[in-house]
Amino acid sequence: MTDEFDMIAEARPEAPAYSPAAKASARRRLTALAAEAPSRRRPFGIMITGVAVVAGASVVVVNGVQPAGAPAPAPKPAPGVVALPKVENMSASEVLSRAAKAATDLNPRNDQFIKVTSETMYSAIGIPTGSSGKEPRYLYRDRRTIWLSVDGSRDGTLTTEHLQPRPYPGWPVPKQAYSAAGTTESMKLPTCGHVPDTVYTRLKRLPTSEKEMRAHLFAGPRTKNPPEVDAWTMVGDLLRETYMPAPQRAALFKAAATIPRVEVTGGVTDAAGRRGIGVGVVRFGIREDLVFDAKTFQLLGERGTVVDAKAAQAPAGSVLSSTAQLQVSIVDAAPDAPDPISEKQKICA
Repeated sequence: MTDEFDMIAEARPEAPAYSPAAKASARRRLTALAAEAPSRRRPFGIMITGVAVVAGASVVVVNGVQPAGAPAPAPKPAPGVVALPKVENMSASEVLSRAAKAATDLNPRNDQFIKVTSETMYSAIGIPTGSSGKEPRYLYRDRRTIWLSVDGSRDGTLTTEHLQPRPYPGWPVPKQAYSAAGTTESMKLPTCGHVPDTVYTRLKRLPTSEKEMRAHLFAGPRTKNPPEVDAWTMVGDLLRETYMPAPQRAALFKAAATIPRVEVTGGVTDAAGRRGIGVGVVRFGIREDLVFDAKTFQLLGERGTVVDAKAAQAPAGSVLSSTAQLQVSIVDAAPDAPDPISEKQKICA
């Protein structure tokens, strides 16, 4: 089976190949299994926030609800292309403020695990082959369940069910894209003494005030993008396949509302087809939205939609990434799974 890190290497030929130790380190840091185009980062992945606790159990199930009186969906456009989302009447500040008020907490113990189940779709771009000289492109889809140690002290587990791929707009799905579809694999996520910044106990140390959280966002890793784009990217990085404590989550959304160029669109859906309100920015011709439920303001997932065909090199309206948070729960143990590399010393190198 193709290793996702090898897929990333194919998509980024300018980057050095991943060593076994680097692969293990990347897995430890819970990088999403995504293939990136050489010119831009992967869009936001799984978001965890604004969830309601089910009575009698430490489990969260996010259910997207279409607003009452919402218009009937428009006729389906060509495959791989959707109607561009409409501008929502609410401001980004209002949507994010309501999301902040909706924040609740599961209050896990340090010796427990956070279990997150999600569905993802990302672009895979390979090395040009054949006489056409065109690189293979397709949209690969997974259902992922990840078990994360609350304090980062114990090994986690990741189970990935590979779903049927979808065509990248304008490209046929290559035969090799179907090789993993229908299969499931599990791997251990060894800690090797390293505690990721996104574990619950680390996230709990972040600021709880809007002003301090905003400063934290703008002090994060910088790229060639405008500062506000990097700050918005960090919002997603703090929410992806983890669980942020309610006080920090509320501060994060309040701070995110102050980031310039963040706008609202309506009628967007997540990877599970749940309809909501999108809040996001445009980068490289792609609108990268966090998708909120229009009634509860729970954060359902993410969506990357092409708004500038020339900049994105794909038809306007194309959905190139989509995720959905399906369930979050607190459990006492993670299932056993094979190490990604058999020799432990190589994993922890």
